[in-house]
Order: sequence, then C-alpha cells, then structure tokens
Amino acid sequence: MSKLRPAPRAPGVAPEVEEIPLGVRRAAAWSWRMIVILAASAVILWGLLQVAWLVVPVLIAILIAALLTPVVKILVRYTFLGRTAASGVALIGLLLVIAGMFTLAGRQLFAQFADIQTMAIAGFQALTDWATTTFQIDDTMVNTAIDEGLDQLQKNADQLVSGALGTAAVLGNVATGIVICLFALFFFLAGGAGIWRWLVGLLPPAARVPTHEAFRRGWKALSAYIRTQILVAGVDATGIAIGMVALGLGSYAVPIWLLVFLFSFVPLVGAIVSGAIAVLLVLVLNSWVGAIIMLAIVLVVQQVEGNVLQPFLMGKAVELHPLAVFLGVAGGAMIAGIPGALFSIPVIAFVNATLLYLVGRDPSPELGEDRTSAEHYEALTRRPVPAAAGIPAPPVVRPAAATSPAPAVAPVATATPSAESAAPSAGALEDPSDPAPDSPSADGSVEPPAREGEA
Repeated sequence: MSKLRPAPRAPGVAPEVEEIPLGVRRAAAWSWRMIVILAASAVILWGLLQVAWLVVPVLIAILIAALLTPVVKILVRYTFLGRTAASGVALIGLLLVIAGMFTLAGRQLFAQFADIQTMAIAGFQALTDWATTTFQIDDTMVNTAIDEGLDQLQKNADQLVSGALGTAAVLGNVATGIVICLFALFFFLAGGAGIWRWLVGLLPPAARVPTHEAFRRGWKALSAYIRTQILVAGVDATGIAIGMVALGLGSYAVPIWLLVFLFSFVPLVGAIVSGAIAVLLVLVLNSWVGAIIMLAIVLVVQQVEGNVLQPFLMGKAVELHPLAVFLGVAGGAMIAGIPGALFSIPVIAFVNATLLYLVGRDPSPELGEDRTSAEHYEALTRRPVPAAAGIPAPPVVRPAAATSPAPAVAPVATATPSAESAAPSAGALEDPSDPAPDSPSADGSVEPPAREGEA
C-alpha cells in the first residue's frame, strides 16, 4: 500500500511562505504592485493639476492638431506649400473661422441686447406678479426682501471687489493659455511627427516599435473621436437653431448655434446646459408656450443625437461602452472639474486603443506596420557612439559570416544604405498614424505600402 507524500517544495521558497496558499500570495503580489501604480498615478495627477494653466492649453492643442492634420496633409500634397507653410495656413484659417463665428454671434447679441433687457425685466415683473397673486405675498414683503438683498451686497462689497480682481486674473490666465495653445498647435502641425519620434527614441530599443505602433492606433482613435464629435455637435446645434427660427427668433439662431456647438464638446452635461439656456431664452423673448415647444425640440434633437448619431457614429469611431463614457465624465469632473469632463473621453479613447494593441488585439489592423519608422528606430540602435577627444571609439562587433562554398558566379554587388541614410530627417517626417511610404526592400526593389485590410 502506497503512502501519501507531501508535494515537493519549490526551490527557494521558505517554509513559512510555503504555508501561505498560492492564491493569497498572488493576490498580495498584485495588491502591492497596484498600490504602487495608483500612488504614482496620484502623484502625477497632482503634479499636472499644479500646472493646469500649462497642461490644459497643450491638451487643447493636441485635440485641434488631430482635427487639422488631414487639412495640412491635403495642402502639402496638392499645393506647392511645404509642411511649415501648410501648418501656418491651416492655423490662420482656423483663427479666421472662429473669429468670424464669434463676431457674427456678438453682433446679433449686441443688436438685440435692448430687446432682451426689456423683455427680461417684463418677464421678471410678470413672475413677481404671479408669485404675489398665487402665494398671497404683498408688495411690502417683496420690497423688504429686495432691501435686504441690497444690504447684503453692500456688506460684502470687499468680497465682490476681490472676486472681480480674481476674475481679471483668470482672464489673464485665459489669454496666456490661448497664446500657449496657438504656439503648441503650430509646432504640433509642423513637426509633431519629429517630436514624437524623438520622444520614442528615448525609450529602450525593444520598446520603441511597439510604443510607436500603439501610439498610431491611439492617434487614429483620437482623431476619429474629434471628427465625430464635431459632426454630432454640428447636427445638435443646427437642430436647435432651426427650432429658434421656427419660433420667430431667427435673429438669435447664430448665437444659440454657437453656444450649443461649444457646449456639446462636454459630454452629457454640455447638452443639458445649452438646451436649458435655449429654453430660458425663448421663455424670456416669446412666451411660456414657445418655451414648451422649444423644450420639446431640444428633447427630440438630443434623443436623436443620443440614440442614433452617438451609437452609430461614435460606436464606429471609438469602441467605448456608454457606461464607460458616463463614469469617465463623472470621474474627470470630480478630479479636475470642467477640464476633466472635457478631456476624459478623448483620453479614455486613446488609452483604450493603445492598450488593445499592446495586449495583442489590434483595433486598426488596416494601419499595418510603419516600416519607415521601424527602420529609423533600428538605425538609432545601430548608430555608433562618437569617440570622445583622445579616446578611441570601441570596435563594432559584427557577427561572423557562416562558412559556405563560394558560388560559381559571383552575384552583382548592390549598394546598401548606411545607418545615417536609412534614418529620415526629423523635418521630413509625416504623421505617425500615416501608413508607411514606399521603402526599398532587401533586393533593392520598391515595395508598395500595405493596402487596407492587408496585414
């Protein structure tokens, strides 16, 4: 009869460690690593929040660069402009479009400001009369409440002045942020690929190509998100503006269109706020019946956007579940306020596509492999370090050629490009998300780039 023997102990494991179940040991190992990761992430987020006035303009510049990069490519390909000149033209065109929209909206608002003020006062008076009639409030109580409000304003005059000074400081930071955003946007458009390849070149050689390919997938997802969000915001704003025209308030259609368009870039919250502003404006300028009609129009437009456009367009562009969108916006707003809610979904989309590629699930197999960048990083690895003064450079160790009988007919020697010539210059680099251009193969012929759908 055989006797039961304990399982052999793994080499190098102490007896007291062996007594701990394997599942507990693995959970402990994962736990302390996750604690370190979360602590490092918290420190990074805290540091970014300390320089938010610098980080937010750069992030905005990255989002706009993802939108304008196709425009720059078209200008370079079909005109005589170089990359730098095309970037300047695209930037100037963007500024002209934004200035034109705000100028038109501002003119309409200033032209109708007197009517808005008069109707707002009349609406407030009507609301006061309704409240006094319905709740049996006499004029003495209302006047007393107004006087108390004025007294509180006079008592807190110092705080109001300090708040105004704080608002002036905020406006100064906004102006500084706009300048930083424009400068960063120009350099991202003109030489963003060179900046990215320089950053990747700082990584270990084995991590350069996977990092670059993962970034290409993330950049494609980010670009698709920006284009889709602009389309959805445009449809939402146009629908609500048409409702304003239908209610006889066409002179306010452009300001409402611009307001709804801008607020639509804040997921979930922006549509609610912009719709409420449109309804309140109709209530002041028209009547409560018009406000109800406008509310119905806003609800219909938002339902079409949320149930048709968002799943159909955004689902193809970014593979994110609605729950992930909701939690991302809520978490971003809790961490960084309005900027956190604005950048949460683009960051999640970028990270999602990047991680999918790194774990072996390529979200964009049609991109293939960027062979030009791979050769560039390989050339960086092969490039010898220049010798210092008086110190000879270490000899380059090459693998010994395998011994084989000499062929009867010697092959024709072909020129092999050196490491310096194989690496393209930073100024001539294209966007990292582009498919690789034609590159010479081993036999000297030119291979065409991989087509969509081919690995």
